[in-house]
Amino acid sequence: MNPSGSLASSLLCTFFIVAGVFALVWPAQIQTWTLTFYDGADGLAKWNPLLEWMRTSSYIVALRIVGILSIAAGCLVLFAIVRGSA
Repeated sequence: MNPSGSLASSLLCTFFIVAGVFALVWPAQIQTWTLTFYDGADGLAKWNPLLEWMRTSSYIVALRIVGILSIAAGCLVLFAIVRGSA
């Protein structure tokens, strides 16, 4: 694998794993931050069809699922990096 491709893959792997950890470990804080963002932007809130769902506990479950999938994607990118360097 060429150096620029390796760097891009490494950054992608890092992004997916970090985003996955945040979504898996701190979903309530992400929910609070998101709802605070939409509460401060009234004009933007009317365009979000999922805003009421984002206030429920099923949104936290969805964030955790996204976190698991993101960590899995990061691991797959890491696997591709390791296989490509061998």
